[in-house]
Amino acid sequence: MKRIENESNRQVTFSKRRNGLLKKAFELSVLCDAEVALIVFSTTGKLYEFSSTSRFKLMISSKDVPGEYRVRFPGGTTLGQ
Repeated sequence: MKRIENESNRQVTFSKRRNGLLKKAFELSVLCDAEVALIVFSTTGKLYEFSSTSRFKLMISSKDVPGEYRVRFPGGTTLGQ
C-alpha cells in the first residue's frame, strides 16, 4: 500500500473510505449491540465522528497549533498532545 500522490484522487478516496468506515461503525453498533466511537481527522484538520451512545460524547478542543486537538472521553481518558 502506498500514498496516493494525486491530490484530487486522494481526496475522493478519503471521502469514500471515510463514509465506508462510518457505515461499518454504525453497522457494528447495531448488529452486535456494541458501543462504538470513531474519530477521523482529514488532512485539513476537519473532524468526522460517530458515537453509538451518549456515553462517548467527546470534548474536543483545538490546541494553540492549528490541526492539533485534544480529545477527552468521559472518565478522564485523553488523546492528543
